[in-house]
Amino acid sequence: MHTRTWGAHRAEFSLDPSWTFLNHGSFGATPRAVQAVRRGWLDRMEAQPVQFLARELPELLHEARAPLARFLGTSPDQLAFVGNATTGIAAVLGSLTLGAGDVLLTTDHRYNAVFQALQATAHRAGASVECLSVGASGIARRADLLQRLEDRLRTGPRPRLLVISQITSPTAICMPVEQVCALARRHGVAVLVDGAHAPGQITVELDTLGADYWVGNLHKWLCAPKGTALLWARSALLPTVHCPQISHGRGQGFHQEFDWPGTFDPSAWLSAPAALAQHEAWGGPDLRAAHHELAQIGLQTLLDEVDGLSPVCAPDSDAYAAMATVRLPLPASAAFPLMAVLRRHRIEVPVQPWWDSAWLRISAFAAHNRPEQYAELAAVLPAAMADVRD
Repeated sequence: MHTRTWGAHRAEFSLDPSWTFLNHGSFGATPRAVQAVRRGWLDRMEAQPVQFLARELPELLHEARAPLARFLGTSPDQLAFVGNATTGIAAVLGSLTLGAGDVLLTTDHRYNAVFQALQATAHRAGASVECLSVGASGIARRADLLQRLEDRLRTGPRPRLLVISQITSPTAICMPVEQVCALARRHGVAVLVDGAHAPGQITVELDTLGADYWVGNLHKWLCAPKGTALLWARSALLPTVHCPQISHGRGQGFHQEFDWPGTFDPSAWLSAPAALAQHEAWGGPDLRAAHHELAQIGLQTLLDEVDGLSPVCAPDSDAYAAMATVRLPLPASAAFPLMAVLRRHRIEVPVQPWWDSAWLRISAFAAHNRPEQYAELAAVLPAAMADVRD
């Protein structure tokens, strides 16, 4: 996607044009064409619900997994649809046999819902959760992260599981997950990669990632309908991974458990191949590269136009992809009030408390975002920050 085509497919989304929408990373946005495919599945289901759900659905889900598996560099046998990455993580954690004294390890760049799931799982088993502190500055220097992890694995009790984000939610950094997985494997530690933001934002090759488990959302950067995600596990581990929602397929196999969690609407899952086809029609890897280029433009615009911002990494860094985060000269307590002020200007962008500061994260989806949208944010941001300081 050449720079002159920024936002060229804006009309193909249902996004309200009165908003400056810079938060594709939270829930994505589904193109109208994919919405139409989903409506077709809904019509087909309602024409004969029993035939569709009880007889046709298993084969339809098998067919839907095939192109997604190719896209993610793996086998359909190792993929199961789930409603979101959080559900996939719950499935993995719920499938572990933990005891008193066991340790679940993560980092301070984890997603909060993941941390909550870790804490709840550990509490039930009498285990504990340990959070490796990396901080905002160390995360952009990947060697620092790997050294801190190496030091921890050499000196502390061996964790039962390491949970690491592929792309961090609070700081938008692309973690060196291949190196992390290799390091953990040398120490005999299983790894669950939280790839919630990865599919469609970066290239994913699951069979060579080195992880034991992986989850990823398709409704974010691949633009599938909301509630579409995938869970992957190494072949040897598939018999041990169970759907957290127990239904008729319990104990009958990976797909039997996850494909039928009880009566549900599978139209979002079945529409995922259409979202993938749209992604590839817009350029596939070229589109993903365009996201990064636009994120660079957006980040540089903010740094040039607004005083006092501190980026997690430099605009020319390859440590981020389609999202970029800046530290604001505001305390953490100002994060949500600032976001409310920006919404009054009809600017949708996340501002979140992290450590002791407020952090702002921009998203760049080249098919509907344009460089001038970041200039609009930059024009409003100084007065908005002054407003919440008063």
